[in-house]
Amino acid sequence: MKKNPLEEYGITRFLREHWQRKPCVLRGVAPQLAQALSRDDLINLACRDDVESRLIVGSGRRWQVSHGPFRRITFSKLPAQKWTLLVNGVETLVPAANALQRDFGFIPYARQDDVMVSYAAPGGGVGPHFDSYDVFLLQGAGTRRWQISAQHDLSLQDGAPLKLLQRFRPQRDLLMQSGDLLYLPPEYAHNGIAVGECLTWSIGMRAPRQQEVAARFLDYLHDHLAVDGVYRDRGLKPQRHRAEIGAQMRQTMRRMLDAVRWDGRDIDRCIGEMLSEPRQNVVFARRHGGSTAAFARQLEKRGTRLALKTRMLFDRRAIYINGETAPLVARDAAVLRQLADARALAPGAKPGSTALALLHHWYCAGFLDLGAAASRARH
Repeated sequence: MKKNPLEEYGITRFLREHWQRKPCVLRGVAPQLAQALSRDDLINLACRDDVESRLIVGSGRRWQVSHGPFRRITFSKLPAQKWTLLVNGVETLVPAANALQRDFGFIPYARQDDVMVSYAAPGGGVGPHFDSYDVFLLQGAGTRRWQISAQHDLSLQDGAPLKLLQRFRPQRDLLMQSGDLLYLPPEYAHNGIAVGECLTWSIGMRAPRQQEVAARFLDYLHDHLAVDGVYRDRGLKPQRHRAEIGAQMRQTMRRMLDAVRWDGRDIDRCIGEMLSEPRQNVVFARRHGGSTAAFARQLEKRGTRLALKTRMLFDRRAIYINGETAPLVARDAAVLRQLADARALAPGAKPGSTALALLHHWYCAGFLDLGAAASRARH
């Protein structure tokens, strides 16, 4: 694979002209995806209870939506056409999907959400809709017809089991063959219909709503807040109205809330933990990692890589991994940032004692695997 699907077109040009502005169509940028995953592979994933999946049957105004895990017999009873299977978080399960997500590293990892793969029978789709985030649609095996529109009317159908546009007015009609890429900015209406059987890879970006970020920070304060004191009202006097919340009580309560304090470090930590959290259904299997010294020998001999399910980010003060925070000590910064960026450390690594202890802890928690070859750096 090329360094990334936009290498020839130009990343700087794409970000300047298309990112969050207008669609971009590139032909033949990832032909190898046709062989990376099959229909049966996707069905096997959808039958797992640790995988998020949906089955959508129908077209027009008639739709049925089911959520996994599924049984294989379900798929043998489906009609020959007009159904779609969608599997989310494929990058946490399939190395090829994980590598594909890293190929889009020109978009910061903190902005990346997941890789969703859909299989569609002939005529299958999920109806005309829009996403609130940026999305790259890479065609794997087969062909899909995309109708897209920059329409401003984004009202939805009432009572539909999917968020379908009430009035979809396509402005462009695109036939995407195996290896073709379609980028769509947020709230760009689109409708994909399979021409024969096809597999489509969707590299989605995350765009948290302001309400979500604010609510998360309030949760963070709840978990980390330490404010001493108990309500006191010495000198209490009788009130004319028994049910009134008196001025003195209101003022005392306000002073109690005024004691709540936070700073930029709290905000940064909250953001780092939120953006590095793994998907909701992800579970890490703890392992007995032996002694730190034994781990260090294996690390130097074999290197290490992030587990497919792991999310790791950093800022100038801390490392964030799967929703956990570790202070970033200056002497350890280079090796830990390298691991976060490249998703791996090559054999020969000799981190300092603090970084080694962290790596050993993460290995025991299932966040890391030994051996670096599967996660080579991509820039």
